[in-house]
Amino acid sequence: MLPYVLIHGAGGTRRRWERVLPLLRHQALAVDLPGRGDKPGDLDTLTVRDFASAVVDDMDAAGIDRAIVGGASLAGLTMVTLAELIPERLERLVFVNCVVPPDGKGNFHVVGERVREMVDRYGVGEDGRSLHPDAIRAYHCNDMDEEQIQFAVAGMVKDARKPLHQPISLAGIKANPIPSTWILGLRDQVIPPDVQRQCIATLRDCGCPVDVVEFDAGHMATISRPKELAAVLDNLDE
Repeated sequence: MLPYVLIHGAGGTRRRWERVLPLLRHQALAVDLPGRGDKPGDLDTLTVRDFASAVVDDMDAAGIDRAIVGGASLAGLTMVTLAELIPERLERLVFVNCVVPPDGKGNFHVVGERVREMVDRYGVGEDGRSLHPDAIRAYHCNDMDEEQIQFAVAGMVKDARKPLHQPISLAGIKANPIPSTWILGLRDQVIPPDVQRQCIATLRDCGCPVDVVEFDAGHMATISRPKELAAVLDNLDE
């Protein structure tokens, strides 16, 4: 079985996958993107391409020549960029409640209205550049128990600015359509199902064959439904 390389979303670290990893039959590597964990990086200058390059470096360091690459939420941007950098090393892409904007558009083109709604309702965090904890509870944790909510909120970190709004090129995924699976959380309040279906259509317009798995989970399924998510991932190569 090929290994998994797993990428976290905005405001997260590799700990987002901590509860899924021990449940997988596959070898799996969860990575920290630059600017968090043990990865240096200037949060004001980092780009999505920097994120993708860091994933390639981690694969090289781990001796992973070819992998199934999965990611959650904003990781969709990193994954489509990997299709430009290392298409020959990607067996499959697995999108878990992700953002994939149209070519030349960015994350806020897809979820900008949702972010404005969160900020209008709850304000922002004390650092002035992250979501308020109450917004995270309401939108990201709507399918969690209290222990899971505390784990999710405690794991939030400051994120790079540019990947949240910079335009993304889909040239790589158009030139190298990668077979993909989209795990769609039916209870997602951050990237609602109808928005995710638009992102799936964007991938298909790029030529990617996309299998869709509808999943009774909210946005952070890696925390709220780790057992069920691991089972879906393990079944992909059967």
